[in-house]
Order: sequence, then C-alpha cells, then structure tokens
Amino acid sequence: MPFRRTLPALLAGAVLSLAGCANPAPENSIRTLRGSDGASLPRQLAGQTLALDRFGAPPELAGLESNGEISSDRAGWRQWLFGDPRTRLTVTVYGLPAGWRDLGPERIVSGHYGQLRQQRINRVYNSDNQSIRFTSERLFDLEGHLTASARYLVNEPGRRPLHEVLLLTVDDDHFVRIESGSRERKTTELLQISKRALAEFRAFQGGD
Repeated sequence: MPFRRTLPALLAGAVLSLAGCANPAPENSIRTLRGSDGASLPRQLAGQTLALDRFGAPPELAGLESNGEISSDRAGWRQWLFGDPRTRLTVTVYGLPAGWRDLGPERIVSGHYGQLRQQRINRVYNSDNQSIRFTSERLFDLEGHLTASARYLVNEPGRRPLHEVLLLTVDDDHFVRIESGSRERKTTELLQISKRALAEFRAFQGGD
C-alpha cells in the first residue's frame, strides 16, 4: 500500500490553522512536506522547453465540462479549464526549470509545492479582507507518481468560504498541476474530483 500521511506545514507569522496527524512515519517513508521547501531549490527559473502540442485534454474531466484552453508557448505552459455551476477546475502542464532534472523527485515536487503555496498565500495577503486556512498538506505516492496535495479554505467577510484543492505531480520532464475550487463542495470531495481528473487527463495522453 502507498504511504499516506497528513503533514504539517511550517510558515511563521501566517494566519493559518493546520490540522495534522501525529502518527510516526515508518521506515523508508516519504519525508515530511514543508511550506518552506521551495527555498531549497535552484534559483534558476528559466522553463524547460516543451513540445506543448503533444498535450491535449478531453471535452470533459471528472464530470466537468470544458470551458476552454489557455496556453503560452513563449512561457512554456498550457492550461485547460473545466467547470459546472458549483465547481471550477484547471489543469496546467509546464516543463521543469533548467537545472531541476538532476534533482530527486521528492525535492522537485515538495520544493515546487512550497513555491506554489507561498504564491497562494501572497495573493490572499495582498487582498484587503481575506484570510487562508490550510487543513491538509500531504506528500504521497499516487498511482506510481510522487504527488503533493493541499486542501485549504479562503475566507472573506460576507461570503461563504471558498474551498480549494491543489494537486501537483511530475511526469518525466513536466509538471501536471490540478487546481479545483467551490463554495459548495467541501475539500474532501474536491480532492477526489481532482484525483479523478488527473487520472483521466493522463489516460487521454496515452500514459499510465
């Protein structure tokens, strides 16, 4: 069975409330995921050139209909949008930055997750009246691919909380990032939708 564990995130001074699991990690388990992991990555941020036209997406993922595609060949990424009246989901594919391909998968995934985590926090803190609360952060094996996941709530006065999920993994020379959000669906359901979307996206590319 793949090892799964709720993992604490460390970020001093943030208005965050984290829920974790205190079970000890077995030997040879995936190490703890930390919010500061991105600081240990090489500073070179130039993207790895990808043949973006080799990627595609079906008209529906995880029961959500396509809302179109956004891509930037110059920046080296491609993104597909899906949704229904209650849910939005995006799938983004882009290459590993130069110099990262010699790193181990744990450092690549956990490090890039740390960068994405900080970007999300910055967007909230730069707003006038929002706060963010992480409820789960995990690093685990998902169908043979090392994967980071995060579940969190964005609060804003006078509105229902926005439930969001981030799923990040690396496939050979590229990242696949799934982001989902809803004010009606809880993060547990969003995580299952995201996992299903990732599996269906991979299947559409002809992968395992």
